[in-house]
Amino acid sequence: MSPRPALPLRLEYVILGLVRRQPVHGYELLQQWNDANQIGIVWHVKPGPLYSALEKLEQRGYIQAIVVHGDSTPQRKEYHATPLGEQAFLDWMKTPVSAARDFRQDFLSRLFFARDVDQALVKELISRQEHICQKWLKSLEKQLNSITGFEQQVLSFRIHQVLGILEWLQELPDKNIQIS
Repeated sequence: MSPRPALPLRLEYVILGLVRRQPVHGYELLQQWNDANQIGIVWHVKPGPLYSALEKLEQRGYIQAIVVHGDSTPQRKEYHATPLGEQAFLDWMKTPVSAARDFRQDFLSRLFFARDVDQALVKELISRQEHICQKWLKSLEKQLNSITGFEQQVLSFRIHQVLGILEWLQELPDKNIQIS
């Protein structure tokens, strides 16, 4: 076991979302992910991290690999989501992003899978995310009064980012959320 603490699952949830759509082997998964008309518009992944994440998901019981023998191709693993993986994915879809710096990849990744889940779940996610953003904003505004100089400029920038996120989130329900 590595002495480093495990990073939170991030790209693993995107993999789960793609695998639960249809069983897929690693190379196909990499192609699907990096398609600029799909999740690749938000997040590009390299083969090493993708295959490492597949291994982690398999070890946790979230996916199962089945060896498929091909007539003209070498055998390869085809990944299938397990019930445990399905539940982990749905739990992730319900969970708002906890830090503004992670919003672009993490929230847009959830939104990418919005059409794959109950729309009530997506609307609840958006509502919870708005609430979290309001907390971020209050915290940043409180800090703004106690600093000066460049630090104040950086904080002002972060406040405007959060305000932009909030404005964008508030527009989503008006746009019939089923995305992707």
